Amino acid sequence: MKRLILTLLALVGCLPGADQLLILHKLDDSFGWYDAESGKPEAKVTVGRKPHEFALSVDEKFAYVTNYGADSYTETQPGGNTITVIDLAARKVVGEIDLGEYHRPHGIERGKSGRFYVTTDFPAALLELDPRKRKIVRAIALSGKLPHMVQLTRDERKAWTANAGSGTVSIVDLANHKEITQVEVGGVPMGFALTPDEKNLFVATRTNNLVVQVDAVANKLKRKLGVPGEPARLASSLDGRWIYVSLIGSGEVAVLNAHTQLEVRRAAAGPRAEGVRLTDDGQRLYVSAQAENKVVEFTAPGLERVREIATQAKPDPIYLLRERKR
Repeated sequence: MKRLILTLLALVGCLPGADQLLILHKLDDSFGWYDAESGKPEAKVTVGRKPHEFALSVDEKFAYVTNYGADSYTETQPGGNTITVIDLAARKVVGEIDLGEYHRPHGIERGKSGRFYVTTDFPAALLELDPRKRKIVRAIALSGKLPHMVQLTRDERKAWTANAGSGTVSIVDLANHKEITQVEVGGVPMGFALTPDEKNLFVATRTNNLVVQVDAVANKLKRKLGVPGEPARLASSLDGRWIYVSLIGSGEVAVLNAHTQLEVRRAAAGPRAEGVRLTDDGQRLYVSAQAENKVVEFTAPGLERVREIATQAKPDPIYLLRERKR
């Protein structure tokens, strides 16, 4: 009887469970749960059209998904204008945030206040969202085109956006709610990695085959690192020594030494490798191979392949959720 009760509680989401991999599927318009130990799919829910990124609430009970609504940043169609809210324990959609005139939400990050910051293509803006009221608190206009990903400082006073349509990075003063300048990085800027000391920001510039290092304090370009394969997303190790780069063109993942600015090694991940997630302990790296509908787990920083996890169509962002918090 006790075993039956525990099983029923787990099924309805009332019992803490094992570690979960949360994966967003672009072409399946869905958000999925996978058992982190076995890699087996456990559940999925339908979200908006062509979802691109997601972030979790402070207590990790809810996920907020940007519904981009277009296949590519190069398209001119208006796309979507909503954020889907998901209850992670109940495994169901519990709401939607209407962004009104702001279309094609893409990057999303949560600040220490619990509020979320979201980039939109049309018009180019950085939105500040209140998750409790489920509405836009303010919109900060950006002069760059097609802001892609967003990065925040821990104190939530400064942000950067990668402007894929103008080859720049916008620096935003969150305290005064305004863009203060742009840094020219060239190519198509996409992913970010801010070092733990918050002194250096690395930017993946896809078409230039570069990872650009920006002085995050002086807001100036420091150097450009050649990384062939079309860099897409980045992740920094907790000690700031390693920068991991997904290469969407070559279908690989590379690791850079942040101090020497040299590529240490690379490994095959699969066609259109994009989403990248380093575990909190820095021991494992997950990379999404979109064209083969799989997520590949590697050791870090060795990049030894551990296993492949089959997913729904076109997986992208990944998050390892430790034992579910209720």
